[in-house]
Amino acid sequence: MNAILKQFLLVSSIYLLTPNASAFGLNDALNTGAMALSPTTEVSGEAQQLVGQLTNQLGVTQAQAVGGTGALLQLAQNQLGQDAINNLSSETSGLSSLLGGGGGLAEGLLSNISSMEGVQSAFAALGMDVAMVQQFVPVVLGFLGNQGIGSSLLGQLQGLWAPAE
Repeated sequence: MNAILKQFLLVSSIYLLTPNASAFGLNDALNTGAMALSPTTEVSGEAQQLVGQLTNQLGVTQAQAVGGTGALLQLAQNQLGQDAINNLSSETSGLSSLLGGGGGLAEGLLSNISSMEGVQSAFAALGMDVAMVQQFVPVVLGFLGNQGIGSSLLGQLQGLWAPAE
């Protein structure tokens, strides 16, 4: 009788926990991570203007603007090196805050982006169509150009952020 009771309790426990376990799917984790970008990422300085331009021109949320720009910048940092990001940050205050510079979840979500496919995955996790990447690029490049970023670095960024084929 004791063995039957143990089996019943085990099966009952599994049954009761099953709905909760399904709440931890990959898409839910990505969406939770994407939503965490907004409250944990404080955008400062001139980078606030860029986020404002993206939200106004493209109709995205602030979290999407921050996360999408952060994904593009992270790709630039991983492909072009820290010197390129330092150059961008020296001309545009607050740009490093878009990289999740405060650490935590935002930095963890963005740190592994090393290709345009990674950028597209980040956009998808933020609830945006991957085609939005190519809508972000001209806005971000235009903003950086207005901040005094040199044409050489802008050209590198444009080539890096070209559509993945």
